[in-house]
Amino acid sequence: MAIGGGIVCDISGFAASCFMRGIDFGFISTTLLSQVDASVGGKNGINFKGYKNMIGNFNLPQFVICDPEMLKSLKKEDLLCGMGEVVKHGIIADKSLFEFIEKNAALALQSDPKVLERFVYDSVVIKSGIVNKDAREKGERRKLNFGHTFGHAIEKVKQIPHGMAISIGMVVAAELSVSRNLLSRAEADRIKNVLKSLQLPTQIDIKAEEALNALKRDKKRDGDSIHFVLLKSIGEAVIEEITIKELEKIAYEVCVYPG
Repeated sequence: MAIGGGIVCDISGFAASCFMRGIDFGFISTTLLSQVDASVGGKNGINFKGYKNMIGNFNLPQFVICDPEMLKSLKKEDLLCGMGEVVKHGIIADKSLFEFIEKNAALALQSDPKVLERFVYDSVVIKSGIVNKDAREKGERRKLNFGHTFGHAIEKVKQIPHGMAISIGMVVAAELSVSRNLLSRAEADRIKNVLKSLQLPTQIDIKAEEALNALKRDKKRDGDSIHFVLLKSIGEAVIEEITIKELEKIAYEVCVYPG
C-alpha cells in the first residue's frame, strides 16, 4: 500500500508490478495532482535520465482512496499543480467542468472544500471513463496527454513542477489548434485566462531550442512527427500527427528568453 503523491504511487505501482511477476497493490493518494490524475488509470511510469516516464508498465491498483480532507495540509504550489490537470480534464472532455473552474477560480485558490471535491470527483470520472475505453493508450487515452508533450520538455529543461509545465504545454497545444484552424482564437484566450486566474504560468523564460531538443526524446515521437493532442473546442479534443517543425514557431512564442 502506497501512501503519498504521484511519485510515490508510480514507484510503488511499478515495483509491485515487477516483484515476483506482480503482486497486488493499492494507493492512498495524498496530493491534488495524484487524486485527480496520477493515482488513477494504471500507468506506472518512472523517469530516466531526466526524461518523463521512460520506464514503466500498465497495471491497475486494487484500490485508490482519495480523501479531500488530506488536501488541507498541502502547500499552495502543490495545489496549483493539481489544478493544472483539472483544467486539462475540462478542456479535453467536459466543458461544464471548465466553466465551473472559470467561475470558481478564486474559491479554488482559497482551497474551498466543495470546489476541491468537485475537482477530484469530476476528474476521476473523466479519466476513468477514457481509460476504460483504451487502457493501453492506443487511441482515445492519448487525449489525456493534452499539454504534456511540450510540457514534459519544459519540465525537463527548467526543472519546474509538473503542473506548472503542463500549464504552459496547454497554451502551446491551444495555439497550435488555432494555427490549424481547429480552435477559435476566443476559446484559446479563454484557456489562457483561466490558467492565469489560477496563478498558473502561460509562458516561460527558456530557450526554445532547449525545449525542442528535449521534446525530440518524447516517447510518443514517431520519426520526425509526434502524436499531438489538439482541440476543436473546449471539451472536444482530437489527436493529430504533426511534425517537430510545426512546433517550432509556437515554441518561440511561449519561450521567452531574455538573452
